[in-house]
Amino acid sequence: GGEGSGEDEVEYIGAQAEFVDKTMKDFVTDLKRMNNMFEDDENDESGLAVGDDIAPEETFADSKPMSKAAQARAEAMKNDGSGRPRLPGDPDVTKGELAADVELNESSTSTTGPLTVEVSSAYNTENSDPPMRKHCFQYTVRITNNSDSDTVQLLSRRFEIQTVGSSMKDVVQGEGVTGRQPVLQPGEVFEYTSTAPLSVRPIGTTEIAARMSGEYRYCILNEGQEKATDEQVNKGQGEAGAELATFHFVFPEEQRVKPVRPSEEDDDDDEEDAVKTTTVASAAPTATPTPPSAKDAATTSSSSTPASSLPGEPDMISGNISTSTPNDASDTLTSDVRVVVTSTYRPERSDAKLDKHCFAYNVRITNESKSDQSIQLVSRRFEIQTVGSANKDVVQGPGVTGRQPVLKPGESFEYTSTAPLSVRPMLDKTKVVARMSGEYNFVQLAEDGKTPMSSTPLKAELGAFHFILPE
Repeated sequence: GGEGSGEDEVEYIGAQAEFVDKTMKDFVTDLKRMNNMFEDDENDESGLAVGDDIAPEETFADSKPMSKAAQARAEAMKNDGSGRPRLPGDPDVTKGELAADVELNESSTSTTGPLTVEVSSAYNTENSDPPMRKHCFQYTVRITNNSDSDTVQLLSRRFEIQTVGSSMKDVVQGEGVTGRQPVLQPGEVFEYTSTAPLSVRPIGTTEIAARMSGEYRYCILNEGQEKATDEQVNKGQGEAGAELATFHFVFPEEQRVKPVRPSEEDDDDDEEDAVKTTTVASAAPTATPTPPSAKDAATTSSSSTPASSLPGEPDMISGNISTSTPNDASDTLTSDVRVVVTSTYRPERSDAKLDKHCFAYNVRITNESKSDQSIQLVSRRFEIQTVGSANKDVVQGPGVTGRQPVLKPGESFEYTSTAPLSVRPMLDKTKVVARMSGEYNFVQLAEDGKTPMSSTPLKAELGAFHFILPE
């Protein structure tokens, strides 16, 4: 190697040092953020074995995405109480469709070894702000040492919590319980109350806001021993775990989205939501109005699972649209369900200089069953690709505009929603700015008009159509 390679090496080492420095800074930022999300009150050292101890909030709002490096470290930190890893969620909570045999329990009791863990939960109206989708719950945990002879010390806790509609569970863990490690003599009880402020939107298919479960790690102290040794603590893992059995945070009646029964009359004319049709009155929601950003828009899916993407269609990527007269509407019949969609440009909500183009689309879903077959819409999935984009966004979620309408034969459900698109049109080639298609999942109902005949939904296609700028 000549001199050149030496200089290259110095440059490389410099770049490497800079990269390591940046990675460490990112990591520290991530770590601070993760620790701030879950702070416990370490100062409350009253140490009562029994007491109504209002613990500080455990925050379960959706966290920001972490960098790859921080994700790897979070994985590594699973056991030491300082990270905030996430796990894949339960599919029924993600979909917002709980199986008929799942109990909507707001409390649970479980006995593991010498310990019984009881939990009960309630909605905390005072600290909730429904229009901002902040719903606060409180839960009281009571841990009883049932042993006649053994003294137990609680060492750490680990909770898993999943909000409805979310594809992931948050894992919250830390040393002790409310900032201390209580010792329970035989027969003694430790009780505390904590809050769970959730960032969640009620949906029409279920009453639950979230599901939670967990465990408390503990060890048994020897006679005369006041507190656990480091060996017994075993990095917070202790000797065994006492289960906090699964329970649910359930929305109170006034916060729930009512499933739509076509017979309900309701004159709420929210232009961006369900509207009446000639065949059937579709009730609009009586729940708190949703902020505009949370509407069922194709590009922002607040009530939905996080948007993923698929490879785009070549003609939309190039702008050379494959049909000479692209459609701005579609009419598709699948499995006796007709889905008709029309779209219109909304100039008053658009700003061409900022490449912001807003469209409204009206969807009408009709049950055209020849037999006496009622159906219930349970979820939706849309694919949308803006012109020039290499990918399609996939948006999916439970219900339709946050509810789950039942349609008898001949009945329709109709709603209007908006798609605020950020797109630079290719006006030299086409006036099309986006293409959208999708499907609605529905179940056929038994004769009682309520019980699904199968757990596997059928699909009603939303035929592809285009958002087209006016002449």
